[in-house]
Amino acid sequence: PVSNDLLRYSSPGADMIVRNDLVASMAVKEDSAFIRGDGTDGSPKGLRYWAVAANIITANGTVSLQNTAVDLGKLMQQLMEADIPMVKPCWIMAPRIKNYLMTLVTTTGNFIYKDEMAQGTLWGYPYGVTTGIPTNLDFTGAGTNDESEIYIVDVGQAIIGEAENIMVDSSQEAAYFDGSSVQAAFSLDQTVVRALAEHDFAMRYDGAVAILQNVTWSPGSV
Repeated sequence: PVSNDLLRYSSPGADMIVRNDLVASMAVKEDSAFIRGDGTDGSPKGLRYWAVAANIITANGTVSLQNTAVDLGKLMQQLMEADIPMVKPCWIMAPRIKNYLMTLVTTTGNFIYKDEMAQGTLWGYPYGVTTGIPTNLDFTGAGTNDESEIYIVDVGQAIIGEAENIMVDSSQEAAYFDGSSVQAAFSLDQTVVRALAEHDFAMRYDGAVAILQNVTWSPGSV
């Protein structure tokens, strides 16, 4: 919903601001859906649910420099042993996990991954950081709600189906749900703007994604 006063009295740029906000919000939703969408309620099945069971690995419960390296190596090994082409492999992680890795130091105070990650790679492969991967998961059922996931995926095996254009509609008579009740735009002197985009997501090889779960890493946890 957009105030009609804003549209009446602002420069023509207000329309573009609204459109850009919608597109940005949709990009965040796509990000989340392509990673962890479960394939229900109109959402595509994301990487989390394309991964085969053997490629979902539980992180070592003891957080240490050695266990961190071993767990990352296990992810790499799953893809390599499945003969995945590794056309465009990359890591995907939450901001907390990136900060943990970048602050890891040896016993002599030397950073382990910081210099490489500052150049945009981890173990030679690019990485992406997104809040689309939660950090409040609870795989163990312990009630701590502090667990996350790390993904390594050959994105060269990922397929995104996308309709040609985003459809944008606007109406001064439409109704919308504000989170608690239905509001009538006409009564509130508003214009409702709606954007529709159609997407799907699939992996050519379900073995091309491996996931480390139960990850409790955070800066200072070693």
